[in-house]
Amino acid sequence: MLENVSPKVIHKLMAAEGYLELGMPIQALEALHALEDAGLLEAMRLYLIGEAYRRQEKYHEAIEPLHQAARLFPVMESRKAWFSLSECFRLGGYLELAEVASLTAEAVEEIEENYEALYLEQIGRPFIDWSDISSRMTDFAEPNRFHFPRNPK
Repeated sequence: MLENVSPKVIHKLMAAEGYLELGMPIQALEALHALEDAGLLEAMRLYLIGEAYRRQEKYHEAIEPLHQAARLFPVMESRKAWFSLSECFRLGGYLELAEVASLTAEAVEEIEENYEALYLEQIGRPFIDWSDISSRMTDFAEPNRFHFPRNPK
């Protein structure tokens, strides 16, 4: 799948993620805004933009890209985006929307858990725990009150 993605896109996304890990959200935004189209990785680009704004405490600016990312990610990969969106809604003063986004994230989590149990029951072997596999694209070093394991892609 990623063989169809430009190396420039991957490089910019990884650079932006690195900037976020280093606590440099302004530089992350510069790298992300240099991309016009991330193709198959557009959801990740939007998520990182939202995270960069959130880390600058620009919650209103973070809402739109996080919402778009949450909707673009496949359901099983959208949980972190929904939780970040919930936090931005809450800190931006939109308490009802924060609750809806949080419930959505929890529903995705429940789907993941039920899918894993069903997979184990049907296949007879454990589902691969992708949270043990390191990935720079989704595993941020920032301490956060939410910790979410990496989902399979």
